[in-house]
Amino acid sequence: MATVAGMTEGYSTGPVLPRGTRPKEVEISFGLWVATLVLGVIGTVLSYSQIRQVQAQMINQMVAQNPSMDQSMIERTATTTLIVVVVLWLLVMAAMFLFVFLMRAGRNWARIVLAVLGGLYVIFSLIGVAVAGSVAGLLQLLLLVGAIVTMFLPAANAWFAPRRPGF
Repeated sequence: MATVAGMTEGYSTGPVLPRGTRPKEVEISFGLWVATLVLGVIGTVLSYSQIRQVQAQMINQMVAQNPSMDQSMIERTATTTLIVVVVLWLLVMAAMFLFVFLMRAGRNWARIVLAVLGGLYVIFSLIGVAVAGSVAGLLQLLLLVGAIVTMFLPAANAWFAPRRPGF
């Protein structure tokens, strides 16, 4: 690559200007995201107390669908499935916590990732709230929608805009 006076071919290597003060909309979004994720983790931990009940339901369904299958194999499959689902869910929550802090730091790509994951979460939450009618689920849904909306308000958009000299 050819370098000419601080420029690399196709890429600006000039200084990035400081962002200044973080807008309150970004701080509000950050707080709403954290509250949403904390409620999600608490809900996951509390639902662990019902794991035996969920496991029994899964086993009953699997036996009904595959009556010739070995009972111990069905139990192992149900247990493994539940463990994998819970671990994956907690990993997704941990990744979202990371993205929330990166969004707060001004990383636009993290804001986009959160918007996509948050949108999917809203869809599944709407289904869950409609089925279960949970007040906590409804609260979490409202917090999440607020978090997504506030990170795209005009002042927040300005925070995520690149800062290059002369632009």
